[in-house]
Amino acid sequence: MQTHRDIDFGDGTYTFRLTMAGIIAIEEKCNARIGAVHRHLLAGRYANEKADFGYSLEGDYGAVELLEICRQGLIGGGAGFSDGREIKMSDYLATHLVRTYLHPENGNPLMKAWDLATAIVQACVIGYEPEVEAQKKSQPRRKTKARTGTAGARS
Repeated sequence: MQTHRDIDFGDGTYTFRLTMAGIIAIEEKCNARIGAVHRHLLAGRYANEKADFGYSLEGDYGAVELLEICRQGLIGGGAGFSDGREIKMSDYLATHLVRTYLHPENGNPLMKAWDLATAIVQACVIGYEPEVEAQKKSQPRRKTKARTGTAGARS
């Protein structure tokens, strides 16, 4: 089990990980403990055999919360791969990527940020097993009510 995810995002594939410094920054910016942030993110989220997804009418997230989780995830991940080269992440680059590919003022729906932020926090809180490892164990997934929505971020 790992606490980071490599996710296709924007112009490349980036590693997302929440470090302790990132968790503290999120808690301070959102004025909420990470458990409460996690609960907000999961409100309105469902899973079926094929995907995790959000039903927007049941969401309980805040825009600042979503964007800060994604930014801190990029910073904590520290690296990415874009245009055939490795990228070293910085605070400046993370802010730029979030503004460009997630910020509503640049034409991005919040659902996109919600999917990504959920994947980042879930990896931090409960861990993540890449699909290859999950298939080896072949444990049946817990089924929930299926609702229409947008598919979640995947690695």
